Amino acid sequence: QFVRLGHNWNLDGLLERVWQELDLKRIYTKKHRLYPDFNDPLVMTAQRGDKTATVENAVAMLHKSLLDDFKAAMVWGSSVKASPQVCGLKHELQDEDVIQILKMTPAEKARRAHGKKTGTTLAGTNNVVDPKTVKERAPLKT
Repeated sequence: QFVRLGHNWNLDGLLERVWQELDLKRIYTKKHRLYPDFNDPLVMTAQRGDKTATVENAVAMLHKSLLDDFKAAMVWGSSVKASPQVCGLKHELQDEDVIQILKMTPAEKARRAHGKKTGTTLAGTNNVVDPKTVKERAPLKT
């Protein structure tokens, strides 16, 4: 193939070849209940991040503080089996995928900060009970 700049012949093929050779990936973002913005993609290169095009790197490219509130990402495109698919931070993105970031609610943030309930209190009270000393109850008669 040849490229002729004076007549703009085969410039589309040249542009596509440059994207392939540099291994650039265009990741589009989508806001909730809106169409994706195809005018301004995130361009991910192998030199940015940890050399992979993951959801984590894409979110970090948007803003570092989004990683603290990150819950999941909905992904449309060739990297998922069904569009949309809910994915985590380690999901590998392909060229021209669309992502929507789902953020944690305040209740989910509090649960994450304080950890999982361990069952060390009596139901409805704040009385701490050692789970090792609780007696086993007899099985129900049927």
